[in-house]
Amino acid sequence: MEGLASLVAESLTRNGFETSLDHRRLQWSKWFRCESSFSFLLVPSKPGLFALAEEVIAPGEIPAAGGKRMLALYQVAEASDLGMALGRLYLPGNPERERMASGRCFARYVVIEDAVQRHAAHAAFQQWLASSAEAASGLGSELALKSTPFEGNASQPVEATGEVRTDIEPPAPIPAGF
Repeated sequence: MEGLASLVAESLTRNGFETSLDHRRLQWSKWFRCESSFSFLLVPSKPGLFALAEEVIAPGEIPAAGGKRMLALYQVAEASDLGMALGRLYLPGNPERERMASGRCFARYVVIEDAVQRHAAHAAFQQWLASSAEAASGLGSELALKSTPFEGNASQPVEATGEVRTDIEPPAPIPAGF
């Protein structure tokens, strides 16, 4: 199937059509709980991207969430073999091992055979993660955290001039289809 996809892409390129990947239309797997390395037995040994998230609100914990769980996405990574890459998270000495073994982590993946498309999608998600983290924290390149341990509000975003920012924007929306 990979050969067919590359033949079509090459043919389109030869005939003047741009074949870029729309990262919003990727066919991601469903989220699944990471309980042990056995959680990844059905993950294919194909190249692609995987995302890791940690449960921050359990189902039914907050009535406003409508009984749904809330996950905080903390990593999107690229792999030449998804099954092996996810399985390595449980190897001794891996800094993610304890976090993964806590039972609060979830994963999902998407197979992207073409290396150029995989790199492009990974770059798009990394950019989205960085902009979301920046917007959520209120920290930009011109901001610094004011941290004085004995004051009541020790982590307000402060501009370089020393003024407290109150116009922090909400994080960017997650790409469609994720």
